[in-house]
Amino acid sequence: MKTRLTLSACVLLFFIAISQAQQSEQDAVLQATRSWLQGASTGDRAGLNAIMDPQFIATTPGGDVLTKELLVPDDPTQAVQRLPALDLDGPIVRLYKDTAVLMARLKSTADAKQVMNGTLVFAKRDNTWKLVAVHLSAQK
Repeated sequence: MKTRLTLSACVLLFFIAISQAQQSEQDAVLQATRSWLQGASTGDRAGLNAIMDPQFIATTPGGDVLTKELLVPDDPTQAVQRLPALDLDGPIVRLYKDTAVLMARLKSTADAKQVMNGTLVFAKRDNTWKLVAVHLSAQK
């Protein structure tokens, strides 16, 4: 009986530790997303380069597919493409080993009627979450 109780306690502690580790990773993905949204609205080239994977791709609400080079050119004389200032609403993060998917509504801070759906995909590289893909669509 005592052995079973000890084993049950160990299993419970194991699952608690896993849950806390997942929450920490989810928080890191949320922070990376917020940093990307901030950098995309201000044109922070260095911040965006730190977050975005070199092979980043995005789909716009209009259906265009864009690469990182088009959005954040390596040439510092070319402007960074900007998004309006957006806030996350109701984000959901799912972890799949070294891949994370975040889905949320993205609300304009300037106009509450401007809302998009966003799906952001991250890959863990060198212990850092790198943004590899974004899909934005109009909310209906």
